[in-house]
Amino acid sequence: MANGYGEYTHINGSKYKGEFKDDVQEGHGEEEWIDGAKYVGAYKNGMKDGYGVYKWANGSIYKGNWF
Repeated sequence: MANGYGEYTHINGSKYKGEFKDDVQEGHGEEEWIDGAKYVGAYKNGMKDGYGVYKWANGSIYKGNWF
């Protein structure tokens, strides 16, 4: 079971680097998709939750809270 800091590469090439708890994203992490989109911020129970920055592949950016 993944706990603590780690890196995970999905079969489609998308990647996650950050904290895990019981095999899911929990705490701070960075996720990058193959289309170039990227999220850096807080996760809770595998979902974006708390403050984070999401940058779409087209360059648009959202900075704020996720719930």
